[in-house]
Amino acid sequence: MTTSRRDFVKGSLAALAATPLTSFALTRPALAALNVRTDRPWEEEFRNQVRGETIVRTVNLPNCTGSCGWNVVVKDGVVTRVEPPLDYPDDAYNPRGCMKGQTYHRRVYSPGRIKYPMKRVGARGAGQWKRISWDEAFDFVASEIKRISEKYGANTVWVYPPVPATGLVKQGAGFRFAAVNGFGLGTFYNWYGDLPIAHPMTWNVQTEEHEFKDVLDTNYAIIWGSDVVQTRMPDAHFFADARAKGVKLVYISPYFDPTASWVDEWVRVRQGTDGALALGLCHVVVKRGMVDEAHLRRTTSGPLLVRDDTAKYLKASDVATDGDPKVFMVWDPAQRRAVPDTYFSDAPALTGSFDVMLKDGKTVRCTTGQSLFLKTLDDYDPKTVSEITGVPAETIERLAVEYASAKPASIWAGTGINHWYHGDLIGRSVIALAMLTGNIGRNGGGVSPWAGQYLMRLNPTDYFFPKKSPDKPDRYAAVPLDTAYVVNGPTETMANKEKLWRQIRCIWAAGGNLLGEASDQSNLMRKVLPQIELIVSPEIEMSTTAQLADIILPVVSWYELPFDITTTPAHPYIQLVEGSLPPMYEAKTDIEIYYEVCKRLGTGDVYKYNHPKPVIELLLETGGPKVKGITFERLQKERVIRVNLPSSPYASFTEEIEGKKKFTTASGRQELYKDEDRFIQFGEQLPVHKEPHVATPWGPSKVWKEAKKERNPLAEKYPLVYHARHTRWSVHSSWRTTDEILKLDDIGQPLLELNPADALKRGLTAGDWATAYNQHGYVKARVKLRESVPPGAVVIYFGWQREQIREGHWNALTHNAINPIHEIYFIPNVWGPVSGHFDQLCEVKKA
Repeated sequence: MTTSRRDFVKGSLAALAATPLTSFALTRPALAALNVRTDRPWEEEFRNQVRGETIVRTVNLPNCTGSCGWNVVVKDGVVTRVEPPLDYPDDAYNPRGCMKGQTYHRRVYSPGRIKYPMKRVGARGAGQWKRISWDEAFDFVASEIKRISEKYGANTVWVYPPVPATGLVKQGAGFRFAAVNGFGLGTFYNWYGDLPIAHPMTWNVQTEEHEFKDVLDTNYAIIWGSDVVQTRMPDAHFFADARAKGVKLVYISPYFDPTASWVDEWVRVRQGTDGALALGLCHVVVKRGMVDEAHLRRTTSGPLLVRDDTAKYLKASDVATDGDPKVFMVWDPAQRRAVPDTYFSDAPALTGSFDVMLKDGKTVRCTTGQSLFLKTLDDYDPKTVSEITGVPAETIERLAVEYASAKPASIWAGTGINHWYHGDLIGRSVIALAMLTGNIGRNGGGVSPWAGQYLMRLNPTDYFFPKKSPDKPDRYAAVPLDTAYVVNGPTETMANKEKLWRQIRCIWAAGGNLLGEASDQSNLMRKVLPQIELIVSPEIEMSTTAQLADIILPVVSWYELPFDITTTPAHPYIQLVEGSLPPMYEAKTDIEIYYEVCKRLGTGDVYKYNHPKPVIELLLETGGPKVKGITFERLQKERVIRVNLPSSPYASFTEEIEGKKKFTTASGRQELYKDEDRFIQFGEQLPVHKEPHVATPWGPSKVWKEAKKERNPLAEKYPLVYHARHTRWSVHSSWRTTDEILKLDDIGQPLLELNPADALKRGLTAGDWATAYNQHGYVKARVKLRESVPPGAVVIYFGWQREQIREGHWNALTHNAINPIHEIYFIPNVWGPVSGHFDQLCEVKKA
């Protein structure tokens, strides 16, 4: 006899019902709940909760590299919640998002939401406003811009630009606005300190990195100066996934932050000495014979000959009257003479010094770039590097061997190594380690600097800078002025100073909370602001910049955009942004605002666009091979589409390393050796360690053997290194006033974090009000004691609006001294002064 599961359960329940009640038995009311009911009124209540909902798939657009898709759920015209759509074609990218994206709709309905145009009627910053109509706003802005242009020149109207990939239509509209009117245009990527200038120096690219998924192909991963657990929340899981596969994760950082608690090994390095550590690792790799010579000989500047007399590369024009000055020379051991370089050849000598006869009959000694680098590395033995960095010599030895043995091995470098006066040297040193071991240009390898959502993955030139005539190459162009010079003024070594420098008179804050978030706040407030006659702030919420503006223009939230497209370096997809709400209050899109102002300036026909759809079509049609085959209609259907890339997962320089094409540098190779005059002047042809420009107890900006003989007099007065860092609770100043997020962030206000030993010396206890100060400015905040902060340092997490700060400003202590090496060329957002705002000292006292 067999008994079905259903009969067994029914029989068991019947037996249970007949059993006398005990303290352990089910009561009869409880048993009644098991009876089948025909009426189920609660089901209708649940149905009513979702009845009438609509769901729109869109993307959140902060500058965090996440570019996360969200399903926005709307009922009765109100966003009720958002959910991850789980629709990325590669399931490794599902789900995406964080608590900030989960609460963006709170910002849409924020009490600080700007609802209508407002004009300042009181003193700047006094908070006295008059509501005006859009026509009044457009007329006022246009008339003031005309007045300023006639008096000072159109290039003194300066557009502070946004990061374009966070919304190519809305953000690109600001670039087009500046171009068609001949206005000034600022920089963002290097001003933030995000630009890893070692990349254009080495590879002649703005930035190149692997997509996050590629960490799954590595055998060993170094996370260097990037707190990925806090700042790359949608993609940090890839590192956890790699670790689960047995990949060792090493984290190099001065601070025991969330990422340090999450890896296999944390290496604490003295602030600003990461370059010395990288060169120490290189030293060990060379001494242990673990160098990938084929990689160096075929693809790097290693075999190129450098003249001993001038420190310049030997060129074909040096050795022959008809020689090409653009052709580099190498030594051919078989022919025993200097010959023109052939890319990806195994023939040239990688090391050695050789006598070469010049075209005038004289003989000059030449040395390969690799031999010069090996000589440089003699100064970075583990013992010396340990003395510089505080990392034990045995740890340096072991890490170097582990990294070089694990090929492919990857480095994921953050802005922590960019935000220094000598960040270029640090970056070049880290790249040198990957070069020596042959880890460039292969999946699972590379040096990937996660530094912002700059990567557009298409060519936007026709939209940003339209042609003046369809048949001619001439384009409308803005007049660039690097933001570093706007804040600091010009330097003697500024590139194109005569052509580019001018005192700006109008700031159009197109993107970023410039007057509330930017470095060098003291200079910005004291020197720049009094010179500005008009500040225009298109904003969603009342930011610090808006509070200091002369006119505020309400713009739509991301959920009110008709359409846009977005990309990111974090993953290889282009995504459609579609609004789930009509524009709220009197808000307008950025593109509409620019169009209306252009009409009043007489350039409306040139500006042309006031709706995103035709712009998206233009961007896709003219965007180049990466978006070939991708149309607006296809995006509407698929929402998220992988762009056309040479590898999957995408890894930088795979084609160059395979010999399929050259690098775009002057030599066609990876250039570790640089021979421009200023590199030679400062002794930086090859990467070396120089002490921080300010934040060191030793001789500032000097190589170690010189620096260790001196004491930094500024460090006697201000003995603590001051760092304002990113946090998980905001994207810069966005979300800083969102209640749900604010409640999660400790006590919801700025905190000065000190090591208990430093606090004890200053008579400070947790919760005390204290002031951090230096020669530039100060900030007052409560004290938090943390062993994770090394002795001799102060940390404050940034992004706060001015009304949230007791006194001063967290960036009032920073000053962006301009490194002349960064001024050799000026290519906006590619080669220019990089913010070194980590390179600061301070003192802290009880308030």
